[in-house]
Amino acid sequence: MIKEVNQACEKLNNRLGISVALPNPKKNALKLAAVCNLIAGTGLVAAGIAFSSKSYAVLGGIGVISSIILRKECNRKTHKK
Repeated sequence: MIKEVNQACEKLNNRLGISVALPNPKKNALKLAAVCNLIAGTGLVAAGIAFSSKSYAVLGGIGVISSIILRKECNRKTHKK
């Protein structure tokens, strides 16, 4: 998914005549980001339950989903090598 986003941004950069370099994260960086998102997301979901706050629970859910997506992207990078 990161590769596709970078390609789309590169096309947009060419059309607009600008040069913006996007990072291409390594496998270890993706793993670390996935773990951090999972920890933060789980904490926010727990806080949402403890404080009866729907916004905390929603943000936590987004963090957990982000963690899952990052883990899949990391696995995709592993299988392509």
